[in-house]
Formats: sequence, structure tokens, C-alpha cells
Amino acid sequence: MEGPVVAAEMSPSPECPCDPSPLLALPHGCLAVCIQALPLRTALVLATACRELRAAVAADCLRHVSSLDLNTLSGAGTAEALAWAFRSESLPGLKAVSASGAACLDALMTVCALPASRRRLGALTSLCLDSLRQLQDAHVAALAEACPNLEVLSLPKCAKLGDAAALAVGARLPRLRVAGCADWTALSDAGVAAIAAGCRGLEEITLDGCLRVGSEGLSALARLCPRLRRVSIAKSYSVTDVALAALGASEAATSGCLQEVILRQCPRVASPGLLSRCAQLTTLDLSGCPRVDTSSLSPLLSGCGPSLATLRLHGCVGVGGEALAGVGHCCPGLRCLDVRGLALTDAHLLELAKECTSLRSLTLAWCTKLTDTGLCPLLERNPELQDVDIEALYNLSDLALATLAAAAPGLRRLVVRMCHRLSPDAIVALVAVSTELRALAISGILDDAGTTALVARVRRTRPACALHW
Repeated sequence: MEGPVVAAEMSPSPECPCDPSPLLALPHGCLAVCIQALPLRTALVLATACRELRAAVAADCLRHVSSLDLNTLSGAGTAEALAWAFRSESLPGLKAVSASGAACLDALMTVCALPASRRRLGALTSLCLDSLRQLQDAHVAALAEACPNLEVLSLPKCAKLGDAAALAVGARLPRLRVAGCADWTALSDAGVAAIAAGCRGLEEITLDGCLRVGSEGLSALARLCPRLRRVSIAKSYSVTDVALAALGASEAATSGCLQEVILRQCPRVASPGLLSRCAQLTTLDLSGCPRVDTSSLSPLLSGCGPSLATLRLHGCVGVGGEALAGVGHCCPGLRCLDVRGLALTDAHLLELAKECTSLRSLTLAWCTKLTDTGLCPLLERNPELQDVDIEALYNLSDLALATLAAAAPGLRRLVVRMCHRLSPDAIVALVAVSTELRALAISGILDDAGTTALVARVRRTRPACALHW
């Protein structure tokens, strides 16, 4: 949807340059089905271009719209679209709005101040606003007051928000299930505790980049939110094993609600085994937690392994390759494994390959000691692989690519940067048989002239594949 299209809802449309009579001749039910099948943008263009079809679009398309995504707009187009959405009577079923950019702010505050718009705002259950850098605590308080039935509130990259905004959320949004607070740099444990206290039905919270939030805030979530399903925090020095102990002992963990724990770049986290009581844990991301080691990981795998589908250990330099044997044995349903940068050998991969056979995503980048001997059996045992990152595996040969091409027909993304021993012919051969391939990273293998020639060959073979070089 673009600004001019939205404006058409508020102004007369031009005469239709085409004859709409074939469409208008359809029985109403058939025309309604056709219009409802159109994307919203297309339906609005149709209503703008053809006066005769405008009523049909309003009756059979707009009144069924429950979600409006304005993220493809920018500037005045976003503001105009928001104003139209909340002033127009054409969207009676609107429940969710998503938008981004600074232009949203004035439009939203204007709408909040209009008594006529309060009913529409009160019907919203989801509001996602990205990168409103001028958004302040008082603005969030106004939004929370105007939209008391919100179940989803996501305000990432709104760096001026802090505890006062969190207090307003906790006080005014009792139905909130999902809170997106990424990069609220002024948010502290007190603000997180206020959200936890006021939103007892909270299921998901994202605190990535909230540098002042630590174990106290996460412990409040564990204590007060029994339905907590997903918690994510990144880049916090204040998160320690105290938070893991609270999460592991929480009602959410023991009842099976807690399924996703993301603790990226939290350097004081050392004991993931404290989460071993999370019987339904499906996702664990400990990327950038250097204190995690093999001995502390083992209890987690024993307790949560049967349900674990995603395990990310990127940069966990204390984890040894012998842990992979435990991963294969304890996690039979593992779909995603990221062990980027760990000190792995072929023997470790051979142990993993014995029991790990359901992978769809595999990241072994910068595990520089690996060779075809260890990698090929693992590839052969995982035919569902779609995403493979083997950057800087200097010792791989063309055999690895041939094995991958034969073993994983659904491959969609491949990263082979700096795999110096791979030949252009082997890369093109893989591209030729990988009909689902959509992204390929090949920098650092050849010189400039060789890379240019390889890119041209890949593009001829698989035009839809995005190349990174």
C-alpha cells in the first residue's frame, strides 16, 4: 500500500480506463471471492482506479482486513496510512497494525488524542512499531491507555524508552502476552519487574540490547509469569547463573511452558545445566557465552535433550568437541546446530553423525581443523539439510560439495567463503543440481577475476540465487 493509494480512500477516484463490466457481470458471490483473494495493496489499487468496483472492494475486502502491515511505506506515506486506518470506517475488523520509522509518531499521537478514534484503538490486540527513535516513555503511556486490549506490543529500536514506559505497560496492559523491548537502553530490572507484575499472562519477552537488565529482572519474570514460553536477552553483563536458576525452577519450566531461552553474549553465564528441568525446551542459544564448558553443558543435554530442536553454541570457546557426542546421543530431534568457531576435529563429527540425522541447519564455520573425512559422513546422514555454513574450512575439497549436493536436495543456503581448495567447477555443479538454492556466499576462494567468472557461471545456471561475494 502506498500513500496515493491510501489517499484514494478519502478522495474521488478517476474514471476507470478499462471496461469493468465483465467483472461486474459476475454473480456477487463470485466477485467477492475474487476480490478477497487479492492482496490488500492490489485491492486498493483496484478501488482507486475503478469507481464501479470501489463499493465491492469496501464490502468484500476491506471489512475482512484484520491486520495491516505498513512496513513497506516510508515518510509521509506511513503517517497518512496510519491516519486513514484509524479514521476510516472501511476497516471495522482491524486488530493488528505494524509500521516503522519516525513518521509514525506524530500520526499515532494525533490519533490517540481524537475521541472518535478511541474505539478503533481500543479494538487493537497487536501493535508493532519499529525504529521510532523519538518515541519516549510518555508516548508509550498514551498508547497503553488508548489500547488497553493489546496482547502484543513490540517496540524494538526505540532507544529512549525506559522504566517509565515499562511501568505504563505493566499498569495498563493486563492482557499482554508478547512484549518486544529490544534496545530499550534505559530499561532496568525494575522496569522488567513491573511488566512481570502487571502482565501475569506474558508468554514472550525480548530484551536484546537492554544493557541494564540482568538476573533480577529475569528472576521476576520466572517468578511472576507462569505461562512464559520464550525469553531472549543479549549483550548483558548483568545476567548470571542466578537468572538461569530462577528460570529452571520456575513454574513455566516445570509445567513445560518454557520452550525458548536465548542468552546471547551474556559473558557471566556459566551453568546452562540449571535449565535441565525445562522438560519442553526446544531452543537454547548460548552464543558468545565463553564461560560455558563441556561439563556444564552435559546436565542440560541429559535433561532437555529429547525436546531440543535448536542449539547454538557459537563462540562458546570452553565447549570441547567431545560435547558433540552427547548432542547426538541426547538430542535425537535436533534440527539446528551452530558450533561456529569451536575446536572440532573429524573424530568429533564422526561421533555426531552416528545419531544426529535430522538436521536442517548446520553451522561449522571457522572450525578450521575439519576435513572431508569428518564432514562427509555427517552430510550423508542428514538429507533434510537446507542451510549449511562451512566458511573457512580450509581443508575441504570438492568431495564435500559433491557429497552435499547428493545428500541434501532441499539445500537453500550455502556459505563456502574462504574454502580455498574448492574449484569453480565443483561449485557450479552443486548449483546445477540444487534446484532450491536461494543464497550462496563464495568470497575469498578465488582472485577477483576468478570470482567474477564464477559469479557469471552461477548466475547463468541459477538466476534466482542471491550471490554474496
